[in-house]
Amino acid sequence: MKNFGYARATNIGEAVQSISQKPNGKFLGGGTNLVDLMRENIEQPDFLVDVTALGLNKIEELEDGRIRIGAEVKNSAIINHPVIRERFPVLAQAIAMGASAQLRNMATTAGTAARSCSISAPTKTRRTTRR
Repeated sequence: MKNFGYARATNIGEAVQSISQKPNGKFLGGGTNLVDLMRENIEQPDFLVDVTALGLNKIEELEDGRIRIGAEVKNSAIINHPVIRERFPVLAQAIAMGASAQLRNMATTAGTAARSCSISAPTKTRRTTRR
């Protein structure tokens, strides 16, 4: 793993400012995917901005019945939340089946979503025509 700089953001503005000044910087939340990729030298950021202190770790019931899940909420908190288990059981089940308990205790909502998007994003293919 190569050396990298590190800063812990205390608010969203600071996080955005820190990462915008580092072209090869990455946000660090739970770190379950990023740290593994760094160990394998697949990801080699020059700078990490720790976003675990931004206060985005809440699950809130909204007046209209929806649920707001913060970006820093651990996956284990989602599957153990009584309202999610009652009203959104498929979400709780999908997260429970996606990783071990140890990973769910570290993995965050934002990290899981970001990783899922990068896995399922279509790749560009080159179209060839026959003559």
